[in-house]
Amino acid sequence: MEELSPLERIVRGVIMIGATGIVQVMAQLALSKMMDIVPAPRLSQYPTAYMLLHSVVAVLVLMTGHFMQVTLWALLYYDWGELGSFSHSFYFSLACFTTLGANELNLTPAHRIAGAVEAAVGMLMFGWSTALLVRVVQRTDRRSDREVQ
Repeated sequence: MEELSPLERIVRGVIMIGATGIVQVMAQLALSKMMDIVPAPRLSQYPTAYMLLHSVVAVLVLMTGHFMQVTLWALLYYDWGELGSFSHSFYFSLACFTTLGANELNLTPAHRIAGAVEAAVGMLMFGWSTALLVRVVQRTDRRSDREVQ
């Protein structure tokens, strides 16, 4: 593989960060749409079931987005050919994204910074998702409170 200049590496990093952010926005839009589709807690015997459904749908939508983000980074690592198989690349990406770390797999010094950048981006994306989950819970609780009155 041809060696990239420092500027090309920065541009590649910015593109990966941007692509990760785009996937997060797509997950947020999907979550918003799903919250419109899933019934709101009704004045019924089982408002908790609706609240549970909202929370589970939110987690599934956001985790799907995170797996898509991890896959983007894994494709980059796989393209470099340093980790062998795609499954190794995906595991390495997941370990970086969640800030767990994969001690048994390493990138060459020329690419090592990518794992650290992915970890920073992963922390931001999980923080963003946490904020969205809090919003879903607040929205569900408010609807439930209003309907009881």
